[in-house]
Amino acid sequence: MRRTTLTITAASLAVLGLAACDPSATTSKPTGPAVEATTPGAPGATVPSLPAIPTVPGAADATGDVELAGCEVDATLHWPSAQLKVTNHSSKSSNYMIQVEFVDAAGTRIGEGVAATNNLAAGQAATLKAQGATDAKGKVSCKVTNVTRYAAP
Repeated sequence: MRRTTLTITAASLAVLGLAACDPSATTSKPTGPAVEATTPGAPGATVPSLPAIPTVPGAADATGDVELAGCEVDATLHWPSAQLKVTNHSSKSSNYMIQVEFVDAAGTRIGEGVAATNNLAAGQAATLKAQGATDAKGKVSCKVTNVTRYAAP
């Protein structure tokens, strides 16, 4: 399972590089409420941050395209995850990169997850999962921290 998560993370970071090179990319920082999940146990280790999704000056706001639909901690692995609903409100097929932060009940950042989707047609919606890869015990909050939308090639 960890190899799959690393592969997904590596692929996500590769898409981040594409967004950094694309002048039509859109980046936004949602300020909506966090969603919480609970699982019993001891707190996990603090993990380093993923690189920030690049900001494109003058880009349109894509915050409204992403809805945080749920936040949970897997009962077996104790890894947090966020369920996301992405709706393409632009007029062109677009690619999305979404960064999610996982925070414990004490307010300590315990991890991050990334979700991505490609070639989402105008008006089309997709359900995604941003998976954390660190142990999470007790109450956990999920918060979308960055959204990048750029035109699909």
